[in-house]
Amino acid sequence: MTRASLGGNGRALALLLLAGGAPLMPVGTPVRSQGGMPDGLAFVSNEGSRDMSIIDLRTQRTIATRPLGERPRGIRIAPGGKRVLVALSDERPGEESSRDAVVAIDIATHAIVGRYPVGTDPEQFAITPDGRLLVAANEDAGTASITNLSTGKLVATLVVGIEPEGVAISPDGRWAYVTAETSNTVSVIDIRQARVAANFLVDARPRGVTFAPNGRDAYVSAEVGGTVHRIDVATHAVVATALMDSGEAKPVGVAVSPDSRTLYVAAAAASALYVLDARSLRVIARIAVGKRPWGVSVSADGSRVYTVNGLSQSLSIVDASTRRLIGTIAVGRLPWGIALLP
Repeated sequence: MTRASLGGNGRALALLLLAGGAPLMPVGTPVRSQGGMPDGLAFVSNEGSRDMSIIDLRTQRTIATRPLGERPRGIRIAPGGKRVLVALSDERPGEESSRDAVVAIDIATHAIVGRYPVGTDPEQFAITPDGRLLVAANEDAGTASITNLSTGKLVATLVVGIEPEGVAISPDGRWAYVTAETSNTVSVIDIRQARVAANFLVDARPRGVTFAPNGRDAYVSAEVGGTVHRIDVATHAVVATALMDSGEAKPVGVAVSPDSRTLYVAAAAASALYVLDARSLRVIARIAVGKRPWGVSVSADGSRVYTVNGLSQSLSIVDASTRRLIGTIAVGRLPWGIALLP
């Protein structure tokens, strides 16, 4: 095996591995940025090529591709930063198999170190801040499942809306919001009691959902409605709605800045990243990125915003202060989700 080093920092991190019968490129450790770029790695789930791209954000290049075999969509970094979790689905809608699962991949070795059965066709999921529970949306079944990550056991399966997709957990770990694209609803799950506590209506085809770091607000995108909603978490009620580009922008992915003041929305039809004031939902900027941006994420320091662009097979990097596109990186086919490791 050959030891690989990254750049000129003299620190080698990973070995050339074999996984899933295909060789992996060597992956470097996150390093201190010399040019103002945030440190760390980006992990992109590529639905079309059924793999995961690993990107060094300092050098802005793909440094590894991890074959996954099944169709990957939702992707998250587990608390602690040692594992990346990916939702995988087979090609048999409505039928649960061992290929429908959320898998845990060791970031240092790229090995699959955990497999969690969560129901049929898992799409998006979220992890409680303490790293104990995973809440997944099972699109075909119309359910959300709660899994204990320590034991690997299913804690509960809850009926939510029709074709659930987006999942987010509040910063205090109390609530999970699950969007349902066909019933146009958001289900509110009380995680402590493992039950659906409320449901509320939103505009047509809700996709993404996220909580602000301050825990007071949540945001839901409605793709067909062409809107973004702000939700008051205390009451689980829509308190503000913004129509984007006369409803033609098709908003999907949503993310909030670390200071809870700015909302970022990936608009698939507009091929753009929208920047909104998080309270008023006033559009501040519209930044052209790749074609059909879907997933969106913000760096831990708030200085960069990243979108994955399904039809451009790329990741776009936006400077949050200048609101300009500053980089584009090729990834796999039909990239879907993105997770950042600080």
